[in-house]
Amino acid sequence: MSHRTKMCIAVFGVAVVLRLICLAYWMPKLNPDVDMDSYRSLARNVVAGKGFVAAGPDSREMPDVGRPPLYPLFLASLIKLGGDRLGVFLTVQCVLWGVISWLTILLAARWLSWNRAMVAGLLVALDPNAVMRGLDLRTETLFTLMLLGGTCILAWRNERPWDWFWTGLLWSLTSLCRPIAMWLWVIALILTIVWHRRAACFAMFLVGFLPLIGIWVARNAALTGKCFFSSNSADYFLLSWAAGVDADRRGIDVVTVQNEFRHGVGTAEFFDDRESFARRLENSSRMSRQIVLSAPLIALKEAVLGCGKLLLGPGQRTLEPSLLKPEPPSHWWPPLYSLALLVVIVLSMIGMCKLGQSALLPGILLLYFVALAASPVTYSRYRVPITPLLAVLAVAGACGSEKKT
Repeated sequence: MSHRTKMCIAVFGVAVVLRLICLAYWMPKLNPDVDMDSYRSLARNVVAGKGFVAAGPDSREMPDVGRPPLYPLFLASLIKLGGDRLGVFLTVQCVLWGVISWLTILLAARWLSWNRAMVAGLLVALDPNAVMRGLDLRTETLFTLMLLGGTCILAWRNERPWDWFWTGLLWSLTSLCRPIAMWLWVIALILTIVWHRRAACFAMFLVGFLPLIGIWVARNAALTGKCFFSSNSADYFLLSWAAGVDADRRGIDVVTVQNEFRHGVGTAEFFDDRESFARRLENSSRMSRQIVLSAPLIALKEAVLGCGKLLLGPGQRTLEPSLLKPEPPSHWWPPLYSLALLVVIVLSMIGMCKLGQSALLPGILLLYFVALAASPVTYSRYRVPITPLLAVLAVAGACGSEKKT
């Protein structure tokens, strides 16, 4: 076994073992029936043959048109294999983080020496936010895995149309985890132009990217009479942007404003009937536009603050919604962790400068997710998918590449 292989296995093992140790510590404190964002309910109903439904605000089971299907289907497959047990779900996610750390090494090795690529993988394996998100029953782990898999293919093999097809397929699965990835085809188009690839490459990307997404769009259109991928965007602009701007303008807590909007306008996650659903969508969009456009300077300020929270947020309340009993957050390590994150971000910027145009792929993906995820109401969980990109660029910034690109 080569030294390179041993190092990759070691990083994989560190990532998995560290998360399993944390799981053993936190498992007795977690609510065994935790159901964040209704993902587990959706999975249970899929297994029971009820379809993609969950309990809405009035406790009735209704079709969900906000959550994309991949993560609930992932949980449903685990229920089929190992039962509806939180420990099974989180153990699998711990193992997936080992794969993510290994993929980070593979991505980094495109520009860095293998020893330095190992450092990037180790940064992901040890990152506190990434460790804790593996214990969170939400999409970040699966989302990051699919995004990173497609990115590795495009980084190493992007000259043949079939390489672009596989990236398109993996990035379509990324979109089926979270709607924020729906515009990744724009990234593919930019790369096709800048890298001077044949039009057939982008065409094959779309062949891989569009069919699964089109199936879900067709499902929502048949159900609601409106053609869309996810109603999540409407709720996102209302409960994140509009609520954040309105809370800042009125000087009150954003949670209070969110509750007001939910009570007055409602959310568009669940579908009951076409008339009321269309009315909620229209009212939500109109109110969001009015509030945000009426205070552009506040919106700009909140966007800047959102970038800071996204990139520097320590995530000390990551597991709070999943705990049986709330625990007071720590006060000593979050400032140190945020300082370390600041160093990583500065090194990432240096790394992009050192790698130049060869860093276009990780650099443009990084900017894409920061631009779309930073909002008045953002969380450290949204940094998880870009953590491998930050690790790769930070090591490049600290050490240089020592490799022709």
